[in-house]
Amino acid sequence: MRYSLPLVALFVTPLFAGAAHLTQFDFPLSVEQTNPPATFPDGATLPSGMASVLVDSDAMTISWDVDYQDLTGPIVAPGAHFHGPAEIGSNAGVQIFLSDGDPAEPASGNLSGMSPLTSDQLSDVLSGLWYLNIHTAANGSGELRGQVVPEPAALAMATVISAPALLRRRKC
Repeated sequence: MRYSLPLVALFVTPLFAGAAHLTQFDFPLSVEQTNPPATFPDGATLPSGMASVLVDSDAMTISWDVDYQDLTGPIVAPGAHFHGPAEIGSNAGVQIFLSDGDPAEPASGNLSGMSPLTSDQLSDVLSGLWYLNIHTAANGSGELRGQVVPEPAALAMATVISAPALLRRRKC
């Protein structure tokens, strides 16, 4: 069987054939992605989270559903938001607020919503150049962060599935 889909296209693709304008991203939020590194008291439970983001390129919107837990305290100003454009590990300006931190959001919870996108924002987010960042009083630069890309496990599986096809394709 010959596979012709590029690696990223396998998971950053339409949800189903009839909705070519919808792109789904599911990715983890972790302390390891923060820049500068977040700090925690010795023995503290490290926060974690998972984000699901849907981009509608026809409607020019982005929607999100973000679960997070075990922050060192509530989400406070500057809040929780998407940043971009930035490669993984780099920092960039705020693009869209998920919460401005006023009032403070709890240390464990959910953020969901939707916002319009500009053409440049749409291009950047679909190119993997946005990240989601959550701020607390203890970690004002960010306590949880995740790049808006496919889930790493899904990306690894795509590599395994598509690598032989890509190699065969290059030989042709």
